[in-house]
Amino acid sequence: MINYVTGYEYSGRNADILAAVDAEAVVTFKQAVRDLKIPGKKLKGIKKAATLVRFSKKETEVDPETGKERPKPIYFSVFNIQDVLSRKGA
Repeated sequence: MINYVTGYEYSGRNADILAAVDAEAVVTFKQAVRDLKIPGKKLKGIKKAATLVRFSKKETEVDPETGKERPKPIYFSVFNIQDVLSRKGA
């Protein structure tokens, strides 16, 4: 499972999530609009493939159980590249 735009190969929990949805390559909404030059209106109604998580290096939050600071999770949706590219020509 890779990111179509960056070539980044997902690992850990994100790789497991993408394997479960059987997506070969994915892209975020912003990447589809900015890098693939697909207007946002054409992407309207597209279903997300999965919700992935990354952890902020700058922001932290306090763990309610331990009271220690930990990186803040940032959730983002990704879309199957075949679904996105099919909208480009439409």
